[in-house]
Amino acid sequence: MLFYSEIMDPIHGYIPFTDSEKAVIDTEPFQRLHRLRQLGMGFYVYPSATHSRFTHSVGAMHLAGLAGERLLNLGLIDGDTQQILRMAALLHDLGHGPFSHSSENVLQQTTGFTHEDMTIKLVDESVLGDVLESLGFNKKSLSEFAVGRKPYSGGQEYLTKIIAGQVDVDKMDFLNRDSYFTGVPYGKVDHRRLIEGLLVKSDGVAINMNALYALEQFIIARYEMFKAVYYHRTVRAAEIMFDRILRHTAVDLGIHKGMGVDEYLKLDDGYVWSKLQELARSEKMNKNALGLFKMLNSRQLLKSCYEVVRHEIDPQSRIFNNEKVLYALVDSIAEKAKVDPETVFIDTPTLPTIPLNNIVKDGFGLLVYDEKTKSEYDASHISPLTNALSQYMVVLRVYTFANQRETVGAAAKSIFTPELISEKVSY
Repeated sequence: MLFYSEIMDPIHGYIPFTDSEKAVIDTEPFQRLHRLRQLGMGFYVYPSATHSRFTHSVGAMHLAGLAGERLLNLGLIDGDTQQILRMAALLHDLGHGPFSHSSENVLQQTTGFTHEDMTIKLVDESVLGDVLESLGFNKKSLSEFAVGRKPYSGGQEYLTKIIAGQVDVDKMDFLNRDSYFTGVPYGKVDHRRLIEGLLVKSDGVAINMNALYALEQFIIARYEMFKAVYYHRTVRAAEIMFDRILRHTAVDLGIHKGMGVDEYLKLDDGYVWSKLQELARSEKMNKNALGLFKMLNSRQLLKSCYEVVRHEIDPQSRIFNNEKVLYALVDSIAEKAKVDPETVFIDTPTLPTIPLNNIVKDGFGLLVYDEKTKSEYDASHISPLTNALSQYMVVLRVYTFANQRETVGAAAKSIFTPELISEKVSY
């Protein structure tokens, strides 16, 4: 593979890139990633966590190249497929909205698109797609591969797991990167050992037994980063405030069902924040949203007054994933505490804490291969540590304003009985 030049990166050092990758990186849709914070509202707790989706995407491309080199050395792919892997990893985050995951719920509910859907749409309908086609790529196939939905143009299914799988290049990069920029040491991952232990068995991705310790470290790192950063109660306070503000201002921001790619591309952090400031100054913002925005601007954040942390096999079946149930619970808590329902917030973050795409009934869903015995094992069957962490961490918190923290907390405690907390339903 011939490289055009290099990018200096604090995580991986010098990252080389090809002519084709430069052409994609230099497009306006990709340059927009400079203006999207990787950790959304995380900077309210970790001030240096202002790194961008751009740097993460370039880092993921680099790791995809290393994984491709490993597969190339094993004789499983050729150089063209290695370039496709790198390009897919480069594009995998293209469709994120302003402040990344902080806006995801509102964007999905309002536009009907997930950020993966928007990645496909942007590649298909923006100038970036034209650039890809001129370089000889099938833009539709590449966009679906970039989000892990289909292998590129009839390629092997296992290749999608390198881009979006249990232990993929996306997670390897963001754990190391987020750990570095937050200053939290728990997210460091030995990505080189994991990649060097990469194998393909039973038409699926496996990790060599001699890299099991690196896999265990990866799983611990992900779990600890969720506790320390992604699910941090103060980070989540800022996230739910921003989410509520967006819900009230989506129309003013131009967020609507069927919005085109040009409209979406202008939704970066700077545009959204300056637009919110403009709405606040002109007093055109909803009263409740205005109050929250003023608080967020001066870092007066909501306070957590009730919290439950559980570990479950399948959090998707929980009753608290139903918005109607959440609204009813908010009303019940507010009525009992004798406060305005608009001042009570229930937070049930949905980003999965363990690296699985699908629920696996009996095991972790990732193969470990023992070359001595020529045997394959589920990671949880040979690693007690992996088995112990093979459940999702489910967090439920109730937030309110500081002056009513005690009364709302007491009401929430009486509402959330042990029976209700453990209840599950199927939809």
